[in-house]
Amino acid sequence: LMDLRERGQVTELNFETVSAAFDLKLKLSMFAGFIITTPWWVYQIWAFIAPALKKREKAYAIIFTIAGAILFAAGAAVGIWIMPHAVQILTSFAPASAVMLMKSNMYFSFYMRLVLVFGMSFLIPLAMVGLNQLNILRAETMLKGWRWAVVSAFVFAAVANPLPDPWNMTFQALAMLTLYLLAVGISYIHDRRHDKKQAKEEAELDAALARLDEKDKKDD
Repeated sequence: LMDLRERGQVTELNFETVSAAFDLKLKLSMFAGFIITTPWWVYQIWAFIAPALKKREKAYAIIFTIAGAILFAAGAAVGIWIMPHAVQILTSFAPASAVMLMKSNMYFSFYMRLVLVFGMSFLIPLAMVGLNQLNILRAETMLKGWRWAVVSAFVFAAVANPLPDPWNMTFQALAMLTLYLLAVGISYIHDRRHDKKQAKEEAELDAALARLDEKDKKDD
């Protein structure tokens, strides 16, 4: 809003009711509190499920938690960076003589929604890796759908990004596709290790069955 005023655009933040300013501060406090206390409530969830996990599962859980926090923070940072550009471009369609009366609750709801959408979009590749670690989704399956991934990334960026500028939409889509390819690479490494382990176990099982057959033949 300060940028708009510096450009000569008359802009006022409108509080519709007597309690609107208080309600807005309360909403912002809750939003900020949710973000700031994320390590605490994530730890509480971790403390609840940790006793039921094995040592290897605990290591995976810690890695996924840290990676999720970093990715969400990166996505939220992108949303915060885009926000002033979005306001500047979207309000540029108004006539120069117009007085802009922005509703405070709608303005900050738009801000919070933008930040959350960008943060959550960066978690999608992490969910893909999680499904792969559970042996539900293989890297080959992810790679076969690369065309759908490209289309989905650009469609999501177009819907989530309020800017009419195609460069910002392209930037977000390329960031998501980079994370998608990184998820495919990590999943491919996991699949190779899993296949080797499974082949070794099957070979050991076949050898054990062969020894049992030989023993039965000797007994006969």
